[in-house]
Amino acid sequence: METIKDTIICSICTEISTLPVHGVCCETAKSLQPACLICVRQYCDLNNPPHLRRAKTIKSWSGCGCDLNLNNFSSKDFYRHTFELDKIRNIFGPSKCPHESCGQVFETSAELRRHLNGTVKSSDNFKNCLEAVCKCKHCNLVGKRKIIEGIHYYDEHALIYCDVCKKNVNWSMIKEHYKMHEKQLDNLNYCIKNNILKENSGYVNFTIHKIN
Repeated sequence: METIKDTIICSICTEISTLPVHGVCCETAKSLQPACLICVRQYCDLNNPPHLRRAKTIKSWSGCGCDLNLNNFSSKDFYRHTFELDKIRNIFGPSKCPHESCGQVFETSAELRRHLNGTVKSSDNFKNCLEAVCKCKHCNLVGKRKIIEGIHYYDEHALIYCDVCKKNVNWSMIKEHYKMHEKQLDNLNYCIKNNILKENSGYVNFTIHKIN
């Protein structure tokens, strides 16, 4: 068991690898010691966009001697998940989410991986990790999931179709948009009561839904 354990020791933190990954820079790297997913991402500064990373190149963590170009955007240019080691990793006990403010514990590496990459199943015990870094599906912004899928999404990408003016309105502006139509309806009502409607103005049927 000790020999098996040694094969999944992280080459960065020297603990049992959590979600072991291997380098892809050369054939040698693929056969060397794995490392924790979170350790590699921190080592390569992958939680920051390329232009904000601390260096342009860095030596591979695997010890193969290759230089890694930190200007690359995709994680596929730095590592691949070693799914073949999942069952071996599971033998040595549960895996803990690497984000301290989350810290959920998972019986299998596969469930933890889904927790971090945002692909949880209905049968999983925990939801997608809000502390994990992800990329917005609608733009190139990178950040914690709680920001990307929360305030950023609702401020920048969440649109609601207005049946009155037939336009898409940003979620964050929907109450102001409603108040605009409410004022227009009040003006229309005033014109009707005072018989000051313009001729040839057409007819519009409104269905009003109050927004609290």
